[in-house]
Amino acid sequence: MRRISLRYLLTLLLVFCFTDCSHRQYGGSQLDTSQRTTTSRNRQWWCYPLPGAKVISNYGGRDGRRHTGVDLKTTNKDKILAAFDGVVVFSGKSSGYGNLVRLRHENGLETYYSHNSKNLVKQGERVRAGQVIALTGQTGRASTPHLHFETRIQGKPVNPNTYFDHQRHVLRTDAFVKKNNGYFIRKK
Repeated sequence: MRRISLRYLLTLLLVFCFTDCSHRQYGGSQLDTSQRTTTSRNRQWWCYPLPGAKVISNYGGRDGRRHTGVDLKTTNKDKILAAFDGVVVFSGKSSGYGNLVRLRHENGLETYYSHNSKNLVKQGERVRAGQVIALTGQTGRASTPHLHFETRIQGKPVNPNTYFDHQRHVLRTDAFVKKNNGYFIRKK
C-alpha cells in the first residue's frame, strides 16, 4: 500500500476548499458540478454562472418581445461566476440591462451578465472561469432580482441552451471541440 504524504493531502484539501467552481465528466456529452477536478496545472475551463439557480424565463419570445437570454433566479446579491476565462469588454450601466458585465472568451463566445446589484470587475480586466464577477440584483428592466445570462457569437444572440443544460447546471460538451490550445465552440 502506497503512503501519501501529509503535505500532499493538505494541498489537495486547500485546492478543494478554495475552488469557486468545480466540474467532472458526466456521461459522454455533459459535465456535472459534483466533483472537484482543479489543480494548478489542470484548472477547469468552464463554470455554471449561477449555481443553484432555476430558470424563470427562457430564451425566445416573451410578451411579444424577443428575449435574448435566460433569466436565472436564486437569492438577491448571490455571486455570479464567469462561465469561461475571458476579458471584460464592458462593465457598467446599459439601458434595459441595468448593471451589465460583458465578457469576451477565446472559445468564440461573448457572455452577458445583467441586472446586477453590483459589478465586481472593470473593463479590460482578465477573468478566470469561476471567478466572482458580479452580484445578482434588479437593475434595469427587471421585475425581480435575477441574472439575465446571454451567449453571443459575433454580436448575435445564440440560445444559451446550446451550451448549457440549465436544469442540471452542466455544460453541453458536444457544443465544443477540443484543440491543442483549448476548447472552442463547434461551428455548425
